[in-house]
Amino acid sequence: MIHVPCSMKKLAEVKIIKPGYFKWIGKNKFRAASNITLIKDNGKNILVDTGSFGEEKKIIQGLKKESLKPEDIDIVVITHPHSDHIGNNHLFTKAAFINSLGVIKKNTFFLIRRERKITKNVKFLKTPGHALEDRSVLVNTEKGKVAVVGDLFWKAPGDKLIIVESRKKLRESRKKILKIADWVVPGHGEMFKV
Repeated sequence: MIHVPCSMKKLAEVKIIKPGYFKWIGKNKFRAASNITLIKDNGKNILVDTGSFGEEKKIIQGLKKESLKPEDIDIVVITHPHSDHIGNNHLFTKAAFINSLGVIKKNTFFLIRRERKITKNVKFLKTPGHALEDRSVLVNTEKGKVAVVGDLFWKAPGDKLIIVESRKKLRESRKKILKIADWVVPGHGEMFKV
C-alpha cells in the first residue's frame, strides 16, 4: 500500500463552463442567465446551476471542452429556483439534483434540512438573502476554498441586487462566505478573489 501525504491528495477542480450574464434591455426588463459551473471531485462530475432555457447548445459545447456529455453529470446543485438558474435541468437525466429541499433522483425525494457534504471536497451551505432558499457550494481546491454562490453576489463583492428577500440575511450570508472563501463564483460574473 502506498501512503499519500495530505499535501498530495487530490483536491477538487472548479471551472465556469458557460459564463452568465445580466443586461438591462428596457425599463423593468432585462436578460439574464446564470454562470454554469463544473466541479470535478474524486470521480464525480457536479454542475452548479443550469442557466436560462434555450442555452442547451452552449452547455453541451462547454461540457464537450471538458470531454463530458450531459449524461456524465452525476449531481446538479441548484443554488435557488429562479428561472435563470434552472432552465436546462432537463438535460441531465442521469443526475441527482440537490436543492434547498434535499436530494432528488428521478421521482424520489430525500429531505435534507442541514448543511452537508456532497463529496470529500464539496460542501452544501445555507446562504439565504437574495432568495430564502439560497444555497452555496464550498469547494476545496489547490487555489484555496472556492464558493459558488448563485446570486448571493451577482458580479462583484459590493454589488447591489435588484431582488432581495431579506437584506439582513443577505448581509449575514455574504459575511459568512467572505470569511470562509478565498474565491467566489458569483451568479452572473467572473470568479473573484476575496
